[in-house]
Amino acid sequence: MKRDLAAVMTDIKTGKGPRLLLLFGDDLQVQEAGKTLLDLLVPESQRGFNLERFDGRTAGWDRVEASLMTPPFFPGKKLVWVENATYFISGEQRGELGEKVLQLWSEGKKDEASKLLVDLLVVEGWTQDQWEELQTSSLGPLAELLDIDGREMREEAEALLSYCKGKRMELSQHRDSEGNRLAELLDQGLPEWDFLLLTAVQVDRRMRLYRRLEELEAVLYLGLERDRAGKVSRENLLDFINQRLRHAGKNLEFQAREMILIRSSDDLGALRQELEKLTLFVGDRPVIGARDVEMIFADRGEGWIFDLTRAIADRDAVTALSQLARLMAQGEHPLKLLGTIAAEARRLLSARQLIETELRGLWKRGMTYQQFQQQVLKQGTPLLTRNPYADYMCFQRADQFSLSDLRGYMDSIYDTDFRLKSSGSNPRLVMERLILGMCLGAGKRMLPAQPRAGL
Repeated sequence: MKRDLAAVMTDIKTGKGPRLLLLFGDDLQVQEAGKTLLDLLVPESQRGFNLERFDGRTAGWDRVEASLMTPPFFPGKKLVWVENATYFISGEQRGELGEKVLQLWSEGKKDEASKLLVDLLVVEGWTQDQWEELQTSSLGPLAELLDIDGREMREEAEALLSYCKGKRMELSQHRDSEGNRLAELLDQGLPEWDFLLLTAVQVDRRMRLYRRLEELEAVLYLGLERDRAGKVSRENLLDFINQRLRHAGKNLEFQAREMILIRSSDDLGALRQELEKLTLFVGDRPVIGARDVEMIFADRGEGWIFDLTRAIADRDAVTALSQLARLMAQGEHPLKLLGTIAAEARRLLSARQLIETELRGLWKRGMTYQQFQQQVLKQGTPLLTRNPYADYMCFQRADQFSLSDLRGYMDSIYDTDFRLKSSGSNPRLVMERLILGMCLGAGKRMLPAQPRAGL
């Protein structure tokens, strides 16, 4: 049975369960849960002596263990909090970590990207000397590690490396042995005065140490439910927004609510900041209106562009057209949207070609992710993306199209590009016609190769 934060805190308050907890998931919710646990266990007046916090990326296990073995100065519990715990990261996450590093960097989260890069380098066994020898003019092994492909991605990686060099990052010498020593401590048992809190950015749930904590009911995932593509649903985002505003004593007008949803990404930390700005702006007024949102709430909804490509891949014309209208209303350029659609179509075409050639007989409709890993991927190496699960989802989507469908759609995309760059055509109608053709067509070209006067 899945436990929530309230149930876990109740168990801890009544002395039930283990005296340690691993929190992971959404950064904002993890930090807030850690603060809730701190408030529960250690009064603020005692935190100078009964609380010790460590950064798991830089603090060796010897320091953490020494703290655990030292009784608190005041009576009551001593909380040892290890943030950014790296004991649950494995080499099998290489592709996932590399993709996440570049994603964080592209979203402007420079510190988060640099810290996660350190985790990745440590997992890969890099030394401090290797790191210091690496230059932006020759990315070399770093480009391979991050699966850099194309000029734009290379420029992003060079900027990331320059930023990290400026921060004078140091690689700790953490290895699997630190996780083993934590496991040994679990066998021995924590001193009666201790509570050990571990918070982590990345967790490999297949690791033996993680499974051991699960058995002890000492693991809690905190995050909004997401779909298979990792996207937070509208309903879950709305629940998060309503909860924050209720706590602040504010209500939303209908139009203001819709504007916030459109402008929000699924970065809950950024969303919280925007909501806090909004509540401060309205002051004592109990109701937030559309004009308030327009003036204060930053538009962070660029990530929703991928909802458009997913809807097209699912042949959901209604959702795809709705997403197109939303994105164009936000000012997204049609050529940018077309480029994203083209990239998805090329991935689907590559997947379909593999299904009909090299993977004939290996890929089967309806196979599970575990079967896909065992029967299709070679040694776990992705074929189309930087992530095995992303490959799996891509093959599932490609299985809904024929090879002729996808080739026809590539022709239609080319024609759409020609029309968007020519005068006399309504860009929205051109894009709508392309999307309807991809969702409802049967593989024929939906636009003529030669431009016509108007549509």
